Amino acid sequence: AKSRTHPSSHTMDDAAKAAKRAEIEAKVAAMKAEQKKQEEQKAAYFGEHQGITCDGCGAVPIIGYRFRCKNCPNHDICEACHERWDNGKGSMANGLAKQQISLDPKDHDFFIHKERGFKPLVKTAGPTQKSEKKLKPNDPCSCGSGKKAKKCGCGAFS
Repeated sequence: AKSRTHPSSHTMDDAAKAAKRAEIEAKVAAMKAEQKKQEEQKAAYFGEHQGITCDGCGAVPIIGYRFRCKNCPNHDICEACHERWDNGKGSMANGLAKQQISLDPKDHDFFIHKERGFKPLVKTAGPTQKSEKKLKPNDPCSCGSGKKAKKCGCGAFS
């Protein structure tokens, strides 16, 4: 005898697939929103960090992204040294050698940083939006009376 699947089992499979699809689409949308936010944030942090020296290679000033260690009192590195650090899996240099810094990459936890008053090199503002056209005295009134704006008593032109 052949085993037959019950017709309602297909609809449950379809409902489960639809729910899984919706869950995946929500995760993708959240990831895309997070990526956009990170890109906007990165643009605001990219620039010339005046008076800041990279503790890894000694570059002055740090140009590009500046990374600061959460575990150290005053430890800044440039983007190239951050890539070498590789989230604790790479290497940590102390090229500046002005302070005691652990050379163990696992001892550090860096985040992108900018000081107060920092001016980014990348403009983050989107396209400018035109403001609504200003009503002039001799334009027809926006209330629809057909009178000139300056003569109409509706209050649209003040």
